[in-house]
Amino acid sequence: MFCPKCGLQNADESKFCRGCGANLSNVLAAVDGKPRPASRSLAEKQLALYSRGIRGLLGGAGFLVIAWLLYTLAPQIMFLQFFSLAFAFVSIATGISRLVHARGIRKLREGDDAAALPPGQTEYIKPWQSIYETDDLARQPLSVTEHTTHHLEIDKE
Repeated sequence: MFCPKCGLQNADESKFCRGCGANLSNVLAAVDGKPRPASRSLAEKQLALYSRGIRGLLGGAGFLVIAWLLYTLAPQIMFLQFFSLAFAFVSIATGISRLVHARGIRKLREGDDAAALPPGQTEYIKPWQSIYETDDLARQPLSVTEHTTHHLEIDKE
């Protein structure tokens, strides 16, 4: 099978391209005739992660406000303050990680547009270098008997 991204021929059971590392599982599913699972586009994933990140930050800020209110109004209930602080830190941390993930998907989306072929071009873009150095495998292996008979000496007794 040929890689749809770089055009390199790969073995039929390959899951990733040898040249560019592209995922070939969708190609395998199309060849086998299996329907592709419905997946969201990168834009939808980025928007969902961004909104979940903002919700996490707002939830963390809410838990911080609750912890401050418990500290000022009811200092005798210390364990509730610690629980609300723990939830605040967890919510803020997950919100920040989702925002960073959404930013990475946005950069990935911008990079995919640049790597796509122009509309009129039918040839694949050849990768500048394989990620696997397999040039030494292209040579023919030496024979087993080659260079082994040079060192034999006839016993002259």
